[in-house]
Amino acid sequence: MNLDLHNKVALITGGASGLGRRSAEMFIEEGVCLLIADREPQRVQETADDLQRRGGKVLSRVMDVSDYQQCVQTVAAALEHFGRLDILVNSAGIGDHGLFAETSPESWMRQIDVNLRGVMNCCHAVSQTFMKQRAGKIISLGSEAGKVGEKRIAVYSATKGGVIAFTKALSIELGRFNINVNAVCPGVTRTSMTSYLTPDQEREWSRHYPLGRLGVPDDIAPMIVFLASEHASWITGQAISINGGFGRS
Repeated sequence: MNLDLHNKVALITGGASGLGRRSAEMFIEEGVCLLIADREPQRVQETADDLQRRGGKVLSRVMDVSDYQQCVQTVAAALEHFGRLDILVNSAGIGDHGLFAETSPESWMRQIDVNLRGVMNCCHAVSQTFMKQRAGKIISLGSEAGKVGEKRIAVYSATKGGVIAFTKALSIELGRFNINVNAVCPGVTRTSMTSYLTPDQEREWSRHYPLGRLGVPDDIAPMIVFLASEHASWITGQAISINGGFGRS
Protein backbone atom coordinates (compact mmCIF):
# COMPACT_ATOMS: atom_id res chain seq x y z
CA MET A 1 0.00 0.00 0.00
CA ASN A 2 1.27 3.47 -0.88
CA LEU A 3 0.14 5.93 1.78
CA ASP A 4 2.23 8.85 0.48
CA LEU A 5 4.40 8.82 3.61
CA HIS A 6 7.77 8.76 1.86
CA ASN A 7 10.38 10.86 3.71
CA LYS A 8 8.03 11.73 6.56
CA VAL A 9 9.67 11.45 9.98
CA ALA A 10 8.17 9.47 12.86
CA LEU A 11 9.14 9.10 16.51
CA ILE A 12 8.02 5.76 17.96
CA THR A 13 8.26 5.17 21.69
CA GLY A 14 8.50 1.58 22.81
CA GLY A 15 9.68 1.00 19.27
CA ALA A 16 11.98 -1.94 19.98
CA SER A 17 9.29 -4.54 20.67
CA GLY A 18 5.68 -5.50 20.22
CA LEU A 19 3.33 -3.15 18.43
CA GLY A 20 5.94 -0.39 18.30
CA ARG A 21 8.41 -2.67 16.54
CA ARG A 22 5.88 -3.95 14.01
CA SER A 23 4.69 -0.41 13.30
CA ALA A 24 8.29 0.63 12.72
CA GLU A 25 8.72 -2.15 10.18
CA MET A 26 5.61 -1.07 8.32
CA PHE A 27 6.64 2.59 8.39
CA ILE A 28 9.97 1.60 6.82
CA GLU A 29 8.07 -0.13 4.02
CA GLU A 30 6.32 3.20 3.39
CA GLY A 31 9.61 5.09 3.21
CA VAL A 32 9.26 6.84 6.58
CA CYS A 33 12.39 7.98 8.44
CA LEU A 34 12.32 6.79 12.05
CA LEU A 35 13.59 7.62 15.48
CA ILE A 36 13.12 4.48 17.56
CA ALA A 37 13.02 5.22 21.29
CA ASP A 38 13.03 2.56 23.98
CA ARG A 39 14.35 2.21 27.51
CA GLU A 40 16.26 -1.02 26.70
CA PRO A 41 19.65 0.00 25.20
CA GLN A 42 20.59 -3.29 23.57
CA ARG A 43 17.15 -3.98 22.19
CA VAL A 44 16.70 -0.52 20.69
CA GLN A 45 20.10 -0.66 18.99
CA GLU A 46 19.42 -4.13 17.60
CA THR A 47 16.08 -2.94 16.27
CA ALA A 48 17.63 0.09 14.59
CA ASP A 49 20.39 -2.04 13.06
CA ASP A 50 17.84 -4.51 11.69
CA LEU A 51 15.69 -1.76 10.17
CA GLN A 52 18.74 -0.14 8.62
CA ARG A 53 19.69 -3.45 7.01
CA ARG A 54 16.24 -3.41 5.44
CA GLY A 55 17.02 -0.04 3.89
CA GLY A 56 15.42 2.19 6.49
CA LYS A 57 16.66 5.57 7.63
CA VAL A 58 16.68 4.98 11.37
CA LEU A 59 18.03 6.72 14.45
CA SER A 60 17.83 5.04 17.86
CA ARG A 61 17.74 6.58 21.30
CA VAL A 62 17.47 5.21 24.81
CA MET A 63 14.56 6.98 26.48
CA ASP A 64 12.24 6.53 29.46
CA VAL A 65 8.93 8.18 28.60
CA SER A 66 8.24 8.87 32.27
CA ASP A 67 11.15 11.35 32.25
CA TYR A 68 9.91 14.57 30.64
CA GLN A 69 13.38 15.96 29.91
CA GLN A 70 14.34 12.78 28.09
CA CYS A 71 11.25 13.18 25.92
CA VAL A 72 12.16 16.78 25.09
CA GLN A 73 15.74 15.78 24.28
CA THR A 74 14.57 12.94 22.04
CA VAL A 75 12.31 15.25 20.03
CA ALA A 76 15.24 17.66 19.68
CA ALA A 77 17.44 14.79 18.46
CA ALA A 78 14.90 13.90 15.78
CA LEU A 79 14.71 17.50 14.60
CA GLU A 80 18.49 17.85 14.55
CA HIS A 81 19.08 14.58 12.69
CA PHE A 82 16.21 14.62 10.19
CA GLY A 83 15.36 18.33 10.08
CA ARG A 84 11.70 17.71 10.79
CA LEU A 85 9.20 15.62 12.72
CA ASP A 86 5.77 14.69 11.39
CA ILE A 87 4.46 11.74 13.41
CA LEU A 88 4.45 10.65 17.05
CA VAL A 89 3.48 7.09 17.95
CA ASN A 90 3.07 6.55 21.69
CA SER A 91 3.58 2.80 21.94
CA ALA A 92 5.59 2.48 25.17
CA GLY A 93 3.59 0.71 27.83
CA ILE A 94 3.78 -1.70 30.73
CA GLY A 95 1.27 -3.79 32.66
CA ASP A 96 0.93 -5.73 35.90
CA HIS A 97 -1.35 -8.75 35.96
CA GLY A 98 -3.17 -9.70 39.14
CA LEU A 99 -6.10 -8.87 41.39
CA PHE A 100 -6.03 -5.22 42.39
CA ALA A 101 -6.11 -6.08 46.10
CA GLU A 102 -2.87 -8.02 45.63
CA THR A 103 -0.96 -5.28 43.80
CA SER A 104 1.17 -2.52 45.29
CA PRO A 105 1.17 1.29 45.07
CA GLU A 106 4.63 1.06 43.52
CA SER A 107 3.19 -0.97 40.65
CA TRP A 108 0.29 1.48 40.23
CA MET A 109 2.59 4.47 40.01
CA ARG A 110 4.96 2.85 37.53
CA GLN A 111 2.06 2.01 35.21
CA ILE A 112 0.67 5.53 35.54
CA ASP A 113 4.11 7.04 34.93
CA VAL A 114 4.73 5.05 31.74
CA ASN A 115 1.28 4.46 30.26
CA LEU A 116 -0.39 7.79 30.99
CA ARG A 117 2.16 10.39 32.04
CA GLY A 118 4.54 9.06 29.37
CA VAL A 119 1.95 9.81 26.68
CA MET A 120 1.42 13.29 28.12
CA ASN A 121 5.17 13.92 28.26
CA CYS A 122 5.71 12.96 24.63
CA CYS A 123 2.67 14.84 23.36
CA HIS A 124 3.79 17.96 25.19
CA ALA A 125 7.32 17.57 23.84
CA VAL A 126 6.13 17.53 20.21
CA SER A 127 3.23 19.96 20.49
CA GLN A 128 5.13 23.20 19.90
CA THR A 129 6.86 21.77 16.81
CA PHE A 130 3.59 20.48 15.38
CA MET A 131 1.78 23.74 16.17
CA LYS A 132 4.46 25.87 14.49
CA GLN A 133 4.40 23.78 11.33
CA ARG A 134 0.59 23.52 11.51
CA ALA A 135 0.71 19.81 10.84
CA GLY A 136 1.30 16.60 12.73
CA LYS A 137 -0.07 13.17 13.55
CA ILE A 138 -0.25 11.76 17.07
CA ILE A 139 -1.26 8.13 17.54
CA SER A 140 -1.34 6.66 21.03
CA LEU A 141 -1.85 3.05 22.07
CA GLY A 142 -4.96 2.77 24.17
CA SER A 143 -6.63 -0.53 24.89
CA GLU A 144 -10.05 -2.10 24.84
CA ALA A 145 -9.46 -2.46 28.59
CA GLY A 146 -9.48 1.33 28.78
CA LYS A 147 -13.01 1.37 27.41
CA VAL A 148 -14.64 -1.49 29.31
CA GLY A 149 -12.30 -2.27 32.22
CA GLU A 150 -10.87 -5.72 32.72
CA LYS A 151 -10.40 -7.84 35.82
CA ARG A 152 -6.82 -8.54 36.92
CA ILE A 153 -5.54 -5.50 35.01
CA ALA A 154 -7.50 -2.80 36.84
CA VAL A 155 -4.69 -0.23 37.01
CA TYR A 156 -3.67 -0.87 33.40
CA SER A 157 -7.32 -0.35 32.43
CA ALA A 158 -7.36 2.94 34.31
CA THR A 159 -4.22 4.21 32.60
CA LYS A 160 -5.53 3.33 29.16
CA GLY A 161 -8.87 4.95 29.96
CA GLY A 162 -6.86 8.05 30.78
CA VAL A 163 -5.06 7.85 27.43
CA ILE A 164 -8.41 7.70 25.65
CA ALA A 165 -9.82 10.73 27.50
CA PHE A 166 -6.58 12.67 27.03
CA THR A 167 -6.60 11.86 23.30
CA LYS A 168 -10.11 13.22 22.89
CA ALA A 169 -9.35 16.41 24.82
CA LEU A 170 -6.04 17.06 23.07
CA SER A 171 -7.62 16.60 19.65
CA ILE A 172 -9.95 19.52 20.40
CA GLU A 173 -7.08 21.78 21.46
CA LEU A 174 -4.84 20.92 18.49
CA GLY A 175 -7.40 20.57 15.73
CA ARG A 176 -7.14 24.21 14.66
CA PHE A 177 -3.44 23.61 13.98
CA ASN A 178 -4.25 20.78 11.54
CA ILE A 179 -2.94 18.18 14.00
CA ASN A 180 -4.68 14.82 14.18
CA VAL A 181 -4.76 13.06 17.55
CA ASN A 182 -6.10 9.52 17.77
CA ALA A 183 -5.83 6.38 19.85
CA VAL A 184 -5.79 2.77 18.71
CA CYS A 185 -7.38 0.37 21.18
CA PRO A 186 -6.43 -3.29 20.70
CA GLY A 187 -8.06 -6.24 22.34
CA VAL A 188 -5.73 -8.81 23.87
CA THR A 189 -2.80 -9.05 21.48
CA ARG A 190 0.06 -11.54 21.49
CA THR A 191 3.15 -9.49 22.37
CA SER A 192 5.80 -9.66 25.07
CA MET A 193 3.33 -7.95 27.41
CA THR A 194 1.02 -10.97 27.21
CA SER A 195 3.76 -13.59 27.25
CA TYR A 196 2.43 -14.82 30.61
CA LEU A 197 -0.52 -16.44 28.83
CA THR A 198 -0.39 -20.23 28.73
CA PRO A 199 -1.79 -22.12 25.70
CA ASP A 200 -4.79 -23.12 27.81
CA GLN A 201 -5.41 -19.50 28.84
CA GLU A 202 -5.12 -18.32 25.25
CA ARG A 203 -7.68 -20.88 24.11
CA GLU A 204 -10.02 -19.88 26.94
CA TRP A 205 -9.67 -16.15 26.24
CA SER A 206 -10.12 -16.67 22.50
CA ARG A 207 -13.60 -18.03 23.17
CA HIS A 208 -14.69 -14.50 24.14
CA TYR A 209 -13.74 -13.13 20.71
CA PRO A 210 -16.29 -13.58 17.89
CA LEU A 211 -13.43 -14.08 15.42
CA GLY A 212 -12.11 -16.90 17.59
CA ARG A 213 -8.56 -15.77 18.26
CA LEU A 214 -6.44 -13.18 20.03
CA GLY A 215 -4.80 -10.37 18.10
CA VAL A 216 -1.30 -10.24 16.66
CA PRO A 217 0.79 -7.14 15.87
CA ASP A 218 -0.09 -7.41 12.17
CA ASP A 219 -3.72 -6.77 13.11
CA ILE A 220 -2.91 -3.48 14.82
CA ALA A 221 0.09 -1.87 13.12
CA PRO A 222 -1.61 -1.17 9.77
CA MET A 223 -4.14 1.10 11.49
CA ILE A 224 -1.34 3.00 13.24
CA VAL A 225 0.41 3.60 9.92
CA PHE A 226 -2.84 4.56 8.19
CA LEU A 227 -3.67 7.13 10.89
CA ALA A 228 -0.25 8.70 10.29
CA SER A 229 -1.11 9.35 6.64
CA GLU A 230 -3.06 12.10 4.94
CA HIS A 231 -5.63 9.48 3.95
CA ALA A 232 -6.79 9.83 7.58
CA SER A 233 -6.76 13.63 7.54
CA TRP A 234 -10.39 13.92 8.68
CA ILE A 235 -10.07 11.45 11.53
CA THR A 236 -9.26 12.93 14.93
CA GLY A 237 -10.29 12.50 18.55
CA GLN A 238 -11.11 8.84 18.00
CA ALA A 239 -10.36 5.73 20.04
CA ILE A 240 -10.48 3.08 17.36
CA SER A 241 -11.08 -0.47 18.56
CA ILE A 242 -9.29 -3.37 16.89
CA ASN A 243 -10.45 -6.28 18.94
CA GLY A 244 -11.76 -9.24 16.97
CA GLY A 245 -15.30 -8.25 17.87
CA PHE A 246 -14.79 -8.47 21.64
CA GLY A 247 -16.24 -5.00 22.24
CA ARG A 248 -18.49 -3.14 19.87
CA SER A 249 -18.13 0.47 21.03
